[in-house]
Amino acid sequence: MTVAIGCARAFAYLQRFCVAWENFGFVSAVRLFVYCRKPVPGGVSLYVRKLGRTIVFRGKIDKGVVSHFYTPGYRIRDTTANPVRVVLDVGANIGDETLRFRYFHPEALIVAIEPDSENFKILSLNAGSDPKTRLLKNGLWSHGCRVRLVPGASAEGFRVEEADAASPDSVEAVSIPSILDRFSLDQIDILKMDIEGAEYQIFSAQNVQSWTDRVRAIIVECPDTDHPGATQKIFDAIAALEFDCYIHGECLVFIRRDTGWKLESNTYL
Repeated sequence: MTVAIGCARAFAYLQRFCVAWENFGFVSAVRLFVYCRKPVPGGVSLYVRKLGRTIVFRGKIDKGVVSHFYTPGYRIRDTTANPVRVVLDVGANIGDETLRFRYFHPEALIVAIEPDSENFKILSLNAGSDPKTRLLKNGLWSHGCRVRLVPGASAEGFRVEEADAASPDSVEAVSIPSILDRFSLDQIDILKMDIEGAEYQIFSAQNVQSWTDRVRAIIVECPDTDHPGATQKIFDAIAALEFDCYIHGECLVFIRRDTGWKLESNTYL
């Protein structure tokens, strides 16, 4: 049994490395797996062959997010007649999903939101030069206010709570209606949210019906561990709309039936 488990783990590791080799190239894949074993606070640059550009990550600190480049992922397969034009990436972290959205939807406007200062620095290096990407150093909440980031077990996750305006460790939060107004958007094609339970407040808001019918696809990591009941709030908010729901790993993916779009699983990069 022990030998079988060891062989299975070795095979899984080799499979991940082979995918990284395809996406990064051999040298960058080796460097990626080496640096993922230790923290690199200042960050290290790696060339991603499939993206045709470099990315910056902080070694072991960002191991979970850079794994999106070499583990099975997903994409929303749009159509030529009905392409994805606007993506809102909330909780963008260092920009791993921002870059994947750009790869799959090269003409889309992407608004990437990240409240953590250190994450935002790396996000700016990874996506700041893209003329079609807008970066916001904010939290997302049900209304405009200040929020505080409560540190979690890693740089990938923390809890968000509303804070007093005078709180020195708080950051400005924006709402989805304010983003729609700020960028003069009629709709959001893909709304991706990874905000550690703040989904509960956003989908509980009195004005939630004012914008949910302007969203065509929603991607969330199931947030109930961070705030019990959050997933139910999402279902309640979109119950009257014709969304199909899919499960991909820890993510729930909602797609409006009238888009003609499909969820494509086991997509690398």
